[in-house]
Amino acid sequence: ARDYNASWMTSVCFLDDDTMLGAENCFNLFVARKNSEAATDEERQRLDIVGEFHLGEFVNRFRRGGLAMQVSEGGAKPLPSLLFGTINGVLGLVVSLPETQHAFLAKVQTNMTKVIKGVGGLSHREYRSFCNERKTAESTGFIDGDLVEAFLSLSDAEKSEVVNGLDVSAEELTRQIEELARLH
Repeated sequence: ARDYNASWMTSVCFLDDDTMLGAENCFNLFVARKNSEAATDEERQRLDIVGEFHLGEFVNRFRRGGLAMQVSEGGAKPLPSLLFGTINGVLGLVVSLPETQHAFLAKVQTNMTKVIKGVGGLSHREYRSFCNERKTAESTGFIDGDLVEAFLSLSDAEKSEVVNGLDVSAEELTRQIEELARLH
């Protein structure tokens, strides 16, 4: 398949037969997927970008695995994860979430940006926007785990503000985020 948004790749890892995670030289991550269900051969050979995220680090290696042993609870299958390493020595984790969990955490992330102000007056949305020499686009398909985990250090009043409209209590959200934090 061909990616018509060519990038200067620094690392790549295939998530499955049709999906790949890439890192490029402008400190961004992206996910591209081959459209296997397309009507024409040309469309089937095209890679569609389904996720973009500004990491702010130059990734030079992806490896399958995690930093902590995942224990299955109640027969639940462990979440697939990838470690990444950067030229600055940063180790990070990319986890593939089920769609329902991703949608829920996207709402949490949006509410968190209303409570936590960005460093230096820069908004989270601006900082995490995919940006390279050819385009700038809002982050999609990724959840910023650092931002979501910041929920654990909020005051009770701020936690209440975050869970407003989420159909979950602050205690339940705390439990869910702590469970995700155990992945690293």
